[in-house]
Amino acid sequence: MVILNETVTDNAILALWEITETKEELLDLLDNDPIISAQIEQFGSKKRQLEFLATRALLNSVLGKTKTIAYEANGKPYLTDRSYSISITHTGNYAAILLHPTAAVGIDIEKISEKVERVKTRFLSEMEQSYVDVRTEKTQLTLMWAAKEALYKIIGKEKVDFVADLHIDVFHPYLEGTMEARETCSKQPTDYIIHYRVFPEFVLVWIVK
Repeated sequence: MVILNETVTDNAILALWEITETKEELLDLLDNDPIISAQIEQFGSKKRQLEFLATRALLNSVLGKTKTIAYEANGKPYLTDRSYSISITHTGNYAAILLHPTAAVGIDIEKISEKVERVKTRFLSEMEQSYVDVRTEKTQLTLMWAAKEALYKIIGKEKVDFVADLHIDVFHPYLEGTMEARETCSKQPTDYIIHYRVFPEFVLVWIVK
């Protein structure tokens, strides 16, 4: 079911779905589309099937009409009618999308857990690690991880080094706010403003460029 549907940065549409339905219930919401029914059979994981279905149910619910999602060779999603640019993310029982009619978008959702503390060296430079506040470490690290995932999606390159190519400036996490970041893997480095919200179980970040 839709639990968030808002117009946010630069008139982008941000929407979040909590997956409480069964596969059959989600297929009903999608009018038992035979193409979608065939597509989910490629996934061996029931969880992946539910994420796939929930994303499409969320998209159709938000826009009030049926849209088709396809994928570029690098895995980046797009709408076949090109009416909006789209970014997709999911974690646990949640799926989220970000839409904009003209701008590039990137979104990521990450569950807040102990794991992020164990893998921080894989996505943060030593300098970035140095300004993480121990009092809010788990949340701040999760936000930075999600921010770099969203940057990766909006850049659209296959080979991106999260430590060397993606950089997040010092910030102090609140329940919602922004981070300043930049990517240096393109010929022309680009600065970004990353928006975020912190929920009890997860963080949600998005970029509109």
